Amino acid sequence: MNRPPGDAANEILPGLWLGNAQASQDILFLNQKGIDSVFNCTKNLPFTHSVKRKYRLPVDDNLQDEEIRNMELMSFEVIYKVIHEYKQGPILVHCAAGMQRSAAVVAMFLIATKGMKTDEAIRYIRERRPIAFQPGPNFLKAIQGFERIFDRDIRPALASKT
Repeated sequence: MNRPPGDAANEILPGLWLGNAQASQDILFLNQKGIDSVFNCTKNLPFTHSVKRKYRLPVDDNLQDEEIRNMELMSFEVIYKVIHEYKQGPILVHCAAGMQRSAAVVAMFLIATKGMKTDEAIRYIRERRPIAFQPGPNFLKAIQGFERIFDRDIRPALASKT
C-alpha cells in the first residue's frame, strides 16, 4: 500500500485514502495521489486551498450520544457524496487523528459499496490502517445503525432496479 511520510494516511481501496489532519494539509501528498476531493470529519479543522471539492461532516469525537447520533443521521448524505466523488477520482477522508470519525465514514462506505458487515469493514480498515478504531470503535453504534438501515431499506431498492 502507498503511504505518505509518517503514515498520515493509508490507502484503504485504490484511490480511497483514510488519514489525519496532517495528510489533509500535505499538498505534495494530495497532488502526487491526484486527490481533488477531501472529506473533513471535524467541526473546525481547516481545508487546504489546493483541493477542488471540500466536504465537511461536523462531528466531535467526544463519545457523547448526541455526536454518535449526528454521525448516524448525516451518514447517508455523506456516503452518497463519498461514493459520487470516489467515482470521479482519488479522495481523502480524514479527521484529526484518522482513527475514529473518518474511519467510521470509510466503514460505512465499505458497507454500502462492497456489501461488508460492520465487523468485516472494521477489520478490513484495521488491516490497512492499524491505528484505526483504537482503542475501540467510538462510532460503532452509528456504523451499525447505518448498516441496519442500508440493509433494510436501500440495498433491496438497489437490487430491485437491476
